Amino acid sequence: MMKRVALGILLFGSIWGVLEVYLGETLYAADFRFPSVPINILALGVLAAARALFPQAGTSLAIGCCAILYKLAAMHFGIAGTPVYLCHLLGIFCLGLSFEVFFGVLPRTMGRAAAADIPAVGLAALAAAAAYVSYALFAFSITYLFRYEPWVASGLPKVARHIGVAGTLAALGGAILVPLSVRLVRRAKQARPAAWPLGSRLGAGAAAAVTAALWVIAIFVRL
Repeated sequence: MMKRVALGILLFGSIWGVLEVYLGETLYAADFRFPSVPINILALGVLAAARALFPQAGTSLAIGCCAILYKLAAMHFGIAGTPVYLCHLLGIFCLGLSFEVFFGVLPRTMGRAAAADIPAVGLAALAAAAAYVSYALFAFSITYLFRYEPWVASGLPKVARHIGVAGTLAALGGAILVPLSVRLVRRAKQARPAAWPLGSRLGAGAAAAVTAALWVIAIFVRL
């Protein structure tokens, strides 16, 4: 079972990493106003699907750490000359940690063992809360703990704008996508319960192949 959980963490962490690297670089290159918003909304959907499959404690945070490693590998090997910014890595960690708290720690205190056991309204509320806390944690830590110069120079107005505008957009998107992701996983598990999570050799092999392919992309494919 633990091997399947580890494989799931690698798979979903790599998917999140692809979003961070390739979608992220595209949005930043296009000078998109809030590049973190679409990435984090999709990341919330990825985390929700993973949580519905692997409700074990710590999986969401581990997926975030895997996404960080993926981005580091891609930036070092795959995308020549593209720097790795602390703020990007910190943003991934904050979202993974926040999701772990709201979909791992909090549900257990309420007697809900898994995301699939939570009603859609509850999932939407938890997703919005996770997004807001993630944006707040990131903004305050990057400004006042790590004292990253662009954020320090702008100060509290930038922090408030990041949480109030970008955080709200991410919260709204996450409140829609997270229940949908969990619902899709729930239906798939009901249709073929023996196949989840990665319950067959074929499914585990396919997941391993996809994960390996994503890491090959990270190392060898350049924008």
